[in-house]
Amino acid sequence: MSQIFLFTGENTFALREEKKRWIDEFVKKHGPENLLRLTGKEVKIRTLLDEIGVAPFLAERRLVLIDGVPVFTKEEVTRVNENIHPDVILLITDPAPDRRLSGVKEFLSVAEVKEFKNLPLKSLLLWMQSVVAAGGGSIDRDACDVLLELVGSGQDMLAEELQKLSLAAAGRSITAADVERMAMPTSEGVVWKLTDLLAAGKKSDAFLFAHRYLERGGDAYGLWAILLGMLRNLTAISMAGSGGRVDQKQLASDLQIHPFAVRSLLSYAQRAKRPALQQFLDQTVDSDIALKTGQLRATDEAPEELLALIDRFILSCPA
Repeated sequence: MSQIFLFTGENTFALREEKKRWIDEFVKKHGPENLLRLTGKEVKIRTLLDEIGVAPFLAERRLVLIDGVPVFTKEEVTRVNENIHPDVILLITDPAPDRRLSGVKEFLSVAEVKEFKNLPLKSLLLWMQSVVAAGGGSIDRDACDVLLELVGSGQDMLAEELQKLSLAAAGRSITAADVERMAMPTSEGVVWKLTDLLAAGKKSDAFLFAHRYLERGGDAYGLWAILLGMLRNLTAISMAGSGGRVDQKQLASDLQIHPFAVRSLLSYAQRAKRPALQQFLDQTVDSDIALKTGQLRATDEAPEELLALIDRFILSCPA
């Protein structure tokens, strides 16, 4: 059985929870004096060899925990594997190590790897309900859907928003209206929500959503950048996917656009009239140039002209 373990994967919430569980159980059984924490970017091979060669102090095991895969060569990783004390466990945690590096490849080869993937929708919904239930409350299914639209599927952000919503609901079931009123969208959530609303021609809903986002402290320049990115994607998809049946996966790959954006924008791009899209593109480019060259002035203290551009973009978006 390997004495080297590597926790990795995009689900940073689950990874962190499992790491915490390991630490808590280890300290309870073997004592804090047998736990050592190191940083992968800073640790040197000589230091690590010294630490993993030390026997436990009055206990059965010693745990060496490294945050981030160390920058070692393949040969150095081999030395780690060959020189670790029989009673020492080495745990490395890194959500996204650079798998092109020879040292990382060797760690992946010699370690017992546990990959933490994002939960599928069904499991994620059950988890959301359990988080709220742990606080003595409940949440409507449509409220879960709205929250996922606004903040995405990252459990860290979801847990934070669910705790906030639970406190506000004070024991009653959390509703979609609660989420719409209180949840702070992430940048990713803003992208998908605005894209979906504008692609569906729901300009009024998009206008209200954008204003709610800004009223809750959202960044106006960030929102403008999101709208420009959406227009760039819309234009590229319109040019590449205007004729007949389109393979969305291939189109996303060819254009280097997220598949979700292609899915939302393709029918819109095929529906929008080319002259209207060209006029809208010219108008938006002129506005962005004016903003960047100082013809339009907007600051954090006086964002009125930028806010007007955002409103104009949403309300002028081609039907």
